Amino acid sequence: MAYVGILLIAILVSFIVVRIGGFALQLTGIEPEVASFQALSAFSGTGFTTREAERVVGHRTRRRIVTILIILGNAGMVTVIATLVASFTQVSGYMWFFIRLAVIVGGIFGSI
Repeated sequence: MAYVGILLIAILVSFIVVRIGGFALQLTGIEPEVASFQALSAFSGTGFTTREAERVVGHRTRRRIVTILIILGNAGMVTVIATLVASFTQVSGYMWFFIRLAVIVGGIFGSI
């Protein structure tokens, strides 16, 4: 059950990193909604819209922030997947499987 706690902490840290990245992008002059979206896009490794990507890539400080978010996003994804696999490999029986699954789902949706 310790792996479930580690998993929830890793997800919480991911939320915090995206928020900090969005705030850092706001400090460079990007609107709050756009900054939050760009931070989440960079952290998750998904694409940008073309005009907004040019605004991020064309500015040295923004490019640094997005680069850090991309690296932390990849490290976070590896951590979450490894911890998720480890949390279910030590399950003995269906009841414990569903208890762990319920705790994970509740923790994720409870923090959103």
